Amino acid sequence: MQGLYQEKWKKLLLPKRYGRNEVQEINKARSPFIIDHDRLIFSDSFRRLAGKTQVHPLSGNDHVHTRLTHSLEVASVGRGLGTEYGYFLQEQGDLPDFIEPYHIGEIVQSACLAHDIGNPPFGHAGEYAVQEWFCDEKNTLYYYALSKELEDFRSFDGNAQGFRVINVVENEREQGGFRLTYPTIASIVKYPRTSLEAMQSGSKKFNYYQNERALFTEIFTELGLVKKEQEKTVFLRHPLSYLMEAADDICYRIIDMEDARELGILRYEEICEVLRPIWELMQVDEKRLASMYSDRARISYLRSLVIKVLVEDIFAVSKEKYPALMQGEMLAPYMDYAGEPVKEYMKNAKDCFYNVILKHPQKISLEIGSYSIYKQLLDVLIPAVHNLVCGKKLSYREERALSLMGKHILKKEYTLCEAYLVVIDFITGMTDSYATFVANQFAGSGKIF
Repeated sequence: MQGLYQEKWKKLLLPKRYGRNEVQEINKARSPFIIDHDRLIFSDSFRRLAGKTQVHPLSGNDHVHTRLTHSLEVASVGRGLGTEYGYFLQEQGDLPDFIEPYHIGEIVQSACLAHDIGNPPFGHAGEYAVQEWFCDEKNTLYYYALSKELEDFRSFDGNAQGFRVINVVENEREQGGFRLTYPTIASIVKYPRTSLEAMQSGSKKFNYYQNERALFTEIFTELGLVKKEQEKTVFLRHPLSYLMEAADDICYRIIDMEDARELGILRYEEICEVLRPIWELMQVDEKRLASMYSDRARISYLRSLVIKVLVEDIFAVSKEKYPALMQGEMLAPYMDYAGEPVKEYMKNAKDCFYNVILKHPQKISLEIGSYSIYKQLLDVLIPAVHNLVCGKKLSYREERALSLMGKHILKKEYTLCEAYLVVIDFITGMTDSYATFVANQFAGSGKIF
């Protein structure tokens, strides 16, 4: 029996690949969505996440998460949530005939793999460093001509950079992008708006640059994720993006505390106190817990129970909010609708993160250092590309700086915005250690090898 929203899902799950006009046939043994997964896994951008911080930059502890290990874990949780959701859609009669329940899991898994792919070195500290460079009046000469595009840089966000990476930057010499399917691309997007629209709503969170507006519009229009509000075009989130976001929320709070314990910032007992609101729901085997040989093993066991509880709670939320979602309402993150014990746990974990982990002296000193690294990189590269685009004679230093970026990347016909985005592509694609190395070289204080 056909469900109420099957026609909507036929559009939402359209297996069309960006850059191609034809709709792909679904091979059940190897769907277009698992091809998305494989393209991401084998990419340079994804591999470099191994050298980017999750929370604790340049840690010498092998047990601390990187953006790569975090993304893989989020993808694992996302696949489970997505597959379960696929069976729910099937029960509702809303799953299109050309889609199997596990295909939903594949889409969410691929979106989860890519959710941090645009994050810069040193994480959020890197985002703030870029934002502040383009707000600094000392740099007015280089950004005054950007007009409305300036807000893209002043609100720089890893989500917008991620959209650019997957659709433009990767494989740049081969016309750009991973050529992912529309459902996977849309499922990565949490903030379907520009920086200017975000600013008007009092936020800095956005998901695409002015330069990628046409590309974004094409994808979201094709999937039916657009509506008119008071003569204004508004883009809607893809329903599966809420599952991707939830998988990230489920993972990072417990993982951040696990890493903090590894680094001596938190004690095992403090983490147990944070978990207290959901301890009964976790059904902890106290004897097993007590018999374990180390706090690391105990935290690993507790982590698995936490994830199980949160997955079950969030899946219940996804079913409850299904009608509202399919009627085009812009919902808050699923975690905001969780049961009271889960919400209390998440509040405890958030408080612990901001009041303990982020305020640790080692974390603070590294974040301050990251600002110096970004300033050193931007102070050299932005003036160089500015002079190139404006047709000014380049100094020897500027010539060498541009050659470091790769001669094929920059084109003289670029606008300032396009050229500056190439600089951002170059810097945000670096690992933490490489960004540190290059900045030290620019400052004349680095080692030769």
